[in-house]
Amino acid sequence: MNIGTLGFPADQQQKLSRILELSRNQRYELVAFDPQMPPDLLLLFGAETLADPSLEQLSAGYRSRIIQVSKDAPADGSLGHIRYPLVSSRVIRTLDEMTSENEHPDEQELQAAAAAAEQRFSKYEAITVGDELQIDQETYRVLVVDDNLAMQQALALQLQKLPSTVELAYAESGEQALDKVKAERFDFIFLDVMMPGIDGFETCSRMREIQDLKKTPIIMLTSKTSPLDEVKGIMAGCSTYLTKPIEPVEFQKVISRVSAWVNEFKRA
Repeated sequence: MNIGTLGFPADQQQKLSRILELSRNQRYELVAFDPQMPPDLLLLFGAETLADPSLEQLSAGYRSRIIQVSKDAPADGSLGHIRYPLVSSRVIRTLDEMTSENEHPDEQELQAAAAAAEQRFSKYEAITVGDELQIDQETYRVLVVDDNLAMQQALALQLQKLPSTVELAYAESGEQALDKVKAERFDFIFLDVMMPGIDGFETCSRMREIQDLKKTPIIMLTSKTSPLDEVKGIMAGCSTYLTKPIEPVEFQKVISRVSAWVNEFKRA
């Protein structure tokens, strides 16, 4: 889970780094803030940092991923808050709450998820990057669910390399995505884990409740996978993961498998 910062004095940046090292499984990683490729969560030091011009490049939906570090709660209720001064338990608890990664499935759930994954997708694991894509239709309709414009563009660029025409539609939140899949048909779906409103896991779970989407490939997009993420994704019904930023070879590997799923389900 990538954590960006903005406006932090050097001493507080160092303190935050030490605190994150104490988090369970060390799943939080400080990264440089790039508004073109925003981190999973962004910590702002002080209310005045909200006026930083770089924030204007972020989508409106990204505000739900911003956490203000200050003595007083932010005036904008849509922002998260960590009270200053920084205290380890307070920082980690807030991050856990905002990422919903403090939910651990029990042993039976883990075993059930692993068995389901093996049964559902194992026969496609042999497909590799070097395999020729067997395209059974001239046009694929693809839904990209991500509020990050740079990620939308990166996926579009890779999908344009397919030997078949790709018609793209976009949604910037789970709620928008659910509205779209109820109104339109898609051959496969890219779904971000971290989004404003309901997250990718909940969105995926709700999609699988729709009869027409029972077999539609859903590729979850995440900055950094963990065993817990994979289990939660499998339990929600996702088909596979794709790590951000997009790596062309890995993308082609995933899309080869997706094409196999789509082709088989079209013939069924």
